[in-house]
Order: sequence, then structure tokens, then C-alpha cells
Amino acid sequence: MKKMHKFLTGSIVLGSMFALTACDGETNKEAKTDADGNIVMTIGQQTQPNSKLPEGDSYADNAYRRLIKEELGVSIESAFEANGDDFTRQVSLAIASGDLPDVMVVSRDEMEELADNDLIAHLTDVYEEYASDNIKSIYESFDNVQIDSAKIDDQLMGLPGTANDFGPNLVWLRQDWLDDLNIKLDEDGNHAITLDELETTAKTFKEKDAGGTGKTQGLAFANWLTSDSHGGSGYTATAIFNSFNSYPKNYLVGEDGQLVYGSNTEETKESLSYVKQLFDEGVLDDQFGTRTYDDINAMMINGELGIIPGPWHLSDWALVQAKTANPDATFTPYAIESSDGQVNGVSKPGVGGYVVVSKDFSNPELVVKIINLLFDEVPNSADMEKDYPEIYAYAQQAVDGSVRPVNIEMFKNLSEISDAVEASQAAEGEINIDDISSFTVKNNAEKIKAYLDDPSNADPTDWAVYASRLLAVDNVMNSVREENIYNEVTPFTTFETIKASERNGAQISKLEEETFIKFVTGEESLDNFSSYVDTWNSQGGQAILEEMQKLADK
Repeated sequence: MKKMHKFLTGSIVLGSMFALTACDGETNKEAKTDADGNIVMTIGQQTQPNSKLPEGDSYADNAYRRLIKEELGVSIESAFEANGDDFTRQVSLAIASGDLPDVMVVSRDEMEELADNDLIAHLTDVYEEYASDNIKSIYESFDNVQIDSAKIDDQLMGLPGTANDFGPNLVWLRQDWLDDLNIKLDEDGNHAITLDELETTAKTFKEKDAGGTGKTQGLAFANWLTSDSHGGSGYTATAIFNSFNSYPKNYLVGEDGQLVYGSNTEETKESLSYVKQLFDEGVLDDQFGTRTYDDINAMMINGELGIIPGPWHLSDWALVQAKTANPDATFTPYAIESSDGQVNGVSKPGVGGYVVVSKDFSNPELVVKIINLLFDEVPNSADMEKDYPEIYAYAQQAVDGSVRPVNIEMFKNLSEISDAVEASQAAEGEINIDDISSFTVKNNAEKIKAYLDDPSNADPTDWAVYASRLLAVDNVMNSVREENIYNEVTPFTTFETIKASERNGAQISKLEEETFIKFVTGEESLDNFSSYVDTWNSQGGQAILEEMQKLADK
């Protein structure tokens, strides 16, 4: 699935570059340096196709790498650069060969494999000594869940990015189409719509060919249909399932303390029945099951879809493409109400990858200092335009965060909500923009205000920030909480490796995806839902539940 304290100057860093001892105490490693005496650090760089880098800059040579060289005396070189599945393959090849870049971002399972093969450095001591107080406070806001997840045998083996799945899932509707067709939604103003409103709107968009392409669809979903997280919900029916109190791909704790797999509940069966009805009535794309994620993204950009499910930040990386292609396009996000007027969603802390350091790299503390620089010093600068002019320019151009040499995010728990509310209030004149201390929040406020001041001529990226922070987070995600209509479900979460899942997880995931497609398209009757559950259990699902139950019982 397409699933920032200035520290030591270069001269001081170089003074200690030679004698750091390997974590196992076996050897002393000498740092590799370039012609100017900078320590060379190789990176496995994950890229994005739409980075928005200014002309002349690249992943190999950009403002972040220049800043790190200037501030820390570290020259970063790409061992490999890749996007999506290609990046995953490059990481796998590096692990298989044992020839690692000095630093790369990996999954929990990959980190464990690297640790088991004694290929990566222990980071416990360097984290405790070198991580800034602010970086530590970010992890502490999640009760150190992410830091604990990065420990193997009580040793910190990676530095995790933080992620917070704070829901609810949303659907984004083409507001210009709603206006053209005089469709009024959300009459009670709670920023949530009913399934009837969703379905009726989808039918109207298709029947009236709202996009004017002759190809307008009502709804289109990715073939995996649902997501276990808010962040991964783009182009899925997850918000619809949640409205039925169904939470697919999550492990739920029952009243008796026993775990239940959310895809196998009666509520999920009811959700599938509703989605099948949408398919039978022609509201759902008749090519469901064969459309790829890229297909649906192209349909959105080309004006063939007016209802796009996805997270609060969907406008920043997906919808902005449609806005760029068609400046008249605007989207409004809504939550979906359940039959009792509640908005359901999942809340769980997550990890946005682990930064690991090769055991052969001489100065692992430099990785911690880079994280301090990029995620503490820079964003908390009192005057970023003066202190870090190139990074400031990137922020104005909405250069993608993947350009940073460590492609993770570092946010405090629920800070996205408070930050978005503050930026929105400032943009609308309720508070003074100049009084905002955080550069990121202030920058967002300025972009939102730029859009509000002149919507017709605003840059698409200004609209994207307005849509994500003001419309999605402030208007919807914050409001449903303030109005006490948000039902937040907390599934059981573990970052430990589930051996039964390693054996059979891919198999039963494939079974679920393929069977749900058949249920929706009518190739298989939903009367067989219980038989599917039995098959899921027998093919490894029950073993996974039992292993996870032991962890939950702890």
C-alpha cells in the first residue's frame, strides 16, 4: 500500500571520532571521513515520487544533508534510494547480505532480525546520554510505548518514530460537486453524515455525472477493503465498517478479557452485507477487487470520484494532486455516524518505523544528534527563517518530509489536534499568529490564512493545509470529541513478534482479503461467513489469537 538544540560543531565531533568502542566490546572502529574531515555516514534512503524538492536539490544533496554537515560535521551519502516496495526489497537485500548502510529505517520484524544476527548497534547508552529532553518527552507522552517496543532483551536497538492513530476515519467529498448539485449535508452541524447521506450522495454523483467525464463513479475501494489504522485508511471502507461498530484487522478485548479478531465479528458481517448492497446497486465501482490503489488515485485526480475515504492528512499528499490538476476542486471531510448518532473509531499508539544503526558504524551517537537537530532544534527555533533559511524555504514549498535522511515523524501524543486547533484559531483571527511559539504551527496558520484570504488564487499546498488542519482535525476530529459523540475503541496492541503470525499471518490475511472480495461481489454468499471464520481459525488464526492472549493476560 502506498500502506528538529544545535549540538557539537564539526571540529568538536571530529575530535572524538576515532576511539568509540563497539557495543559488544570486541573492536575499536575508526570513522570514515571525507576530504574535508567530515564523518561519512551512509543511509538507506526512502524516497517519494512527489517530493516537491526545488530545482537543483535531490535526495542525495538537499537542505537537510547540508545542515547536518554544517552543524554536526557529518557528510551523508545514500547507500541506496528507493520508494515503496523497492525500498522494502533494498532493505531485505541489505539484511540478507549483511552489508548494511550505516543507518536506515526498518520495520519491527526487520529490526529484530538484524538484532538476532548481531548486525546493529545497541543504542541504550547513547540514547540516554545524547537524546534531548524534548525528544525524550515525545516518547514519554505515549508512556514510552514506542521506546519499549524498540527494546530486545532490554537493549534499545532502534529509535522509533511516533504515530498516533486517533481517528475517527473520514470521507472527503467534492464540495464543488455538492454545490453544483445543490446537495446539503450535515444539517445538524456535527461534522458527521449518515450512511443514507453518503449513499444518496454517491448515487447522485454517478447518475448526474458530477465530474463531467462520463466515467463518474459513486464509490471505489482498494481491494484490501479495510485498514487496521486511521493512517492507512485511504481508499478503504473502514469508516463504513466502523459505523457498524466493526473494527477489522484489529484484535479487540471482549468483556470477559478474551481477544476477538475484529474482521470475524457479526458486526463485520453486517458491514459486508451493506457494502455488497452498494455493489449490487451500482453505487460501488463494478471493478471492485481488481482496481489497484494507483487506479483509484488516478480516478480521484481525473475527476471520476467525488467521495474519497482517508485520514485527516489525505489532502496533504493525495487530494492536493486533484486540486493541482483542477483548481476548482475542493473537498470537505466528514465522519460517518452510526445508527445511534455516535462516531466510532480506533485509538492506539503506533510506530512509524525504527532508525537502526549498523554495528560497524563508529559513532552511533551522531544518529541521536541528527534526530535532536531535525525534530527538536529546527522546528522549535524561535526564528527559523533566520536560523535555518533553507529548511524554512522547504516549509514554504511543502517539500515532503521523506527528504530528511531519517524518514520518520516525531510528534507528541495527540499534539496534531492541539496544534491544528491553534493554527486554525490564529488563521481565523481568534489569536495572534505572531504569538505562536512553534514554527510548524505558525507556518500552518500562515498557510491556512493565505487560503482563507484569497481562495481563488491560493497555492494548492495552502489549500491542503487548510483542509487537513482546519477542516479535518479542528472541525471534525476535535469537534466530535468536544460534542461527546466520539466512541473511541482501544484494541489490544503489541509490538512483540507473534511467532504464529510469522508462520501463518500472510496466509490468513490473503484468505481474508480474497474472501471479502467474494462476499462483496456475490461470488460467495455471506451465509458462508461462519465457515470463513472457521477456515481462518484453522489456517493459523486461532494460534495467533492464543499467542496474543498470553501477552494480553500479562
